[in-house]
Amino acid sequence: MAELKRAYLFHGDDEVKIDQARKRLAARAQEDGSIFESISGDALTAENFAMTLTSPSLLPGTRIVLADGIEAWKAADVGPAADAVALLAGGDIDAVAVLICRKKPLKAILDAVEKAAGEVREFKPPSDGELPGWLVTQAKGLGVELDPDAAALLVEIVGKPQKGVPKSKMWSPKRRLLSELEKLAITAGPGGTIDSALVADGVRGESTAEVFALTDHAVSGNRDAAIRDAEKLLAAGEPPARIVAMLARSFGQVQTAAALDESGRGGELTEQAGIQPWLAKKLMAQARQRGGSSLRDALVELARLDNAVKGGSALDSETELLRSIEVITG
Repeated sequence: MAELKRAYLFHGDDEVKIDQARKRLAARAQEDGSIFESISGDALTAENFAMTLTSPSLLPGTRIVLADGIEAWKAADVGPAADAVALLAGGDIDAVAVLICRKKPLKAILDAVEKAAGEVREFKPPSDGELPGWLVTQAKGLGVELDPDAAALLVEIVGKPQKGVPKSKMWSPKRRLLSELEKLAITAGPGGTIDSALVADGVRGESTAEVFALTDHAVSGNRDAAIRDAEKLLAAGEPPARIVAMLARSFGQVQTAAALDESGRGGELTEQAGIQPWLAKKLMAQARQRGGSSLRDALVELARLDNAVKGGSALDSETELLRSIEVITG
């Protein structure tokens, strides 16, 4: 295991990487028998940090002192903290300074970390376009596979702003994405695969009930109600990709029911599809109402729509969705 340096400065606005770095340090301290001290909030003044870092300890072992939130420090007041970090260069103080700054760090702190032969790491979050790939990598670390289309859908659903949440209490998009991915990984199980259907079904939002109302109306052929449902969802900011995934999932389930019914094996739906008996009864009724041929045509149209909302059409996704609903409810 590499020897700890005397000072670390983590800066940037990637909260997930900051969280992970903090956890690694705490785990390292526990493994080494070091003393881990964290200062944050109102207690995190430059003077208090300096005193904590330089005060002798009555306990054996290296002290790791974490200052979480130094972006609040002012240039005029940072002197004691910078001096304390610089003192670590002499090796007389058996301590490690770890500073977390979510903005551009002050020059005095940068200079002090450099003087202590420390390390500076900038944690920059991925761009919106890089988030799906980042999710796929995170999924591997959780022991599951994440389908790229499912990753894009998860970003569509979770990456939008949180409504009604004060900015001060708002999770970063990456934190929210990782939290939802961890839940999906538990559902998929070790070595499992997270696909778009699992994301659409497992990531609940405020509009989940409205989405199910839309799928029911679309499957039953109630065109006017389905279009009203879709327009309401779009106006509320629901991503078209999630609506498409839910429609495809619902029509796929009903198509499975229709195929089994046509082959005289309708009673096997619960076993074949792994669904609850009450849902199997509902799907079978919908399948007999629509008919297998109509359902197959609808699935072909939904496959075209899926390609369209992923950039395969010159029209916007909202227009494509509403046009397809007219087709699949016919």
